Amino acid sequence: MSRAEESLARALDAPAAGGPAFAAALRRAGADDFRRLKLPTTRHEEWRYTSLAGLAALELAPAAPARPDAAAVERLGGLPPAPRLVLVNGRLDAALSDLSGLPAGAFAGSLTAALRERPAALEPFLGRAPFRDHAFAALNAALFEDGAVLLLPDGAALPAPVQLVHWTVAGAGPAAAFPRALVVAGRGVRATVVERFAGEGSYLAAGLTELWLGDESRVELVRLQREAPEAFHVGLLGVTQGAGTRFAARSVALGARVARFEARALLDGEGTENLVDGLYVAGGAQVHDHFVHVDHARPRGTSRELFKGVLDGQARGVFTGRVLVRPGAQKTDAGQVSSNLLLSEDATVDARPQLEILADDVKCSHGGTVGQLDEEALFYLRSRGVDRSTARAMLTWAFAAEMVERLPEQVRAEVRRLVTARLPDGGRLLEAA
Repeated sequence: MSRAEESLARALDAPAAGGPAFAAALRRAGADDFRRLKLPTTRHEEWRYTSLAGLAALELAPAAPARPDAAAVERLGGLPPAPRLVLVNGRLDAALSDLSGLPAGAFAGSLTAALRERPAALEPFLGRAPFRDHAFAALNAALFEDGAVLLLPDGAALPAPVQLVHWTVAGAGPAAAFPRALVVAGRGVRATVVERFAGEGSYLAAGLTELWLGDESRVELVRLQREAPEAFHVGLLGVTQGAGTRFAARSVALGARVARFEARALLDGEGTENLVDGLYVAGGAQVHDHFVHVDHARPRGTSRELFKGVLDGQARGVFTGRVLVRPGAQKTDAGQVSSNLLLSEDATVDARPQLEILADDVKCSHGGTVGQLDEEALFYLRSRGVDRSTARAMLTWAFAAEMVERLPEQVRAEVRRLVTARLPDGGRLLEAA
């Protein structure tokens, strides 16, 4: 076993936290599964382009309870507006959280408290996301200590996004945190959820978010990943949709040494719509890996995936889009697009669209592009007095801007600043703004 696996195995042997029987069974199953699976390597087909050798070499200790001071809070991005749940090293921080503005009948709070006080409301949903034989899902199930819970009753309409903030603060050595969130939306719900991931130090953040959409609900999830430069981030998103639902996930990935976002959606009702978009900006030796699996289980489902990457230095981007159309899921309409802009000769991209179609009346497509900045466009801007660095920044932003403009208005300006600041010579655009 690697050093990381040995240290994680010791954590698995520690006494498990309390809770109802179904939570204890989830933890036991997770521990058994991780001992069997261990960390994935490039010999695993789904990880063939993303090496975790750097993670495997670390001696990981479970992240201890922590309380960021005011300066650390600002470095981590500050506190977003309410309603918000703030988790530090996977544990809810009540003092930093603020639940004002939630509609009547909604519940938001600690997963540990919800397991103790309302286990019947959680049992049908917790740990049932479509992740089988997944090492990081197993690890999270075995070692999560707390989490965020959002329960929305039928017909609830949220006037403002609910913010789920996940901060990891490592101690003296590399740490491992296991943030978890559960969102259950009843019938006809209208809601936006913003998940934020950031941290300080060297750590693994292996998170899992489960969403359940009741019939006719409309839910949008914005995922903003700004982990520390030496962090390893694995973010798992499991979504199950009822009939007539619309779910949109908007992912923005900027941080971490190695980051993987994996979304798995089960369209388990007729007339569902599933949209998963992503923008990632990577430089240096960063690796950003995105894996999306959409399971069309019922007729008349629609899914769209659009991911854009901007890569500089020796960065690597990976996109795998997998669509399954089950027998009987007629009138399915599925599309995947991966577009990438390489700003250096050493940056690389691997894109793998995959379709498994078991019905005959469907429309499925995929496409992708990998390219560099258009020299004619650069020449056009230079001929009008724009210096080369600013011209490159303008064209790079033009490529990325489409994804930022898809975000909800409440976070669009913030993300525009963050993305622009991460682009090569993006400071020139900020100065001009």
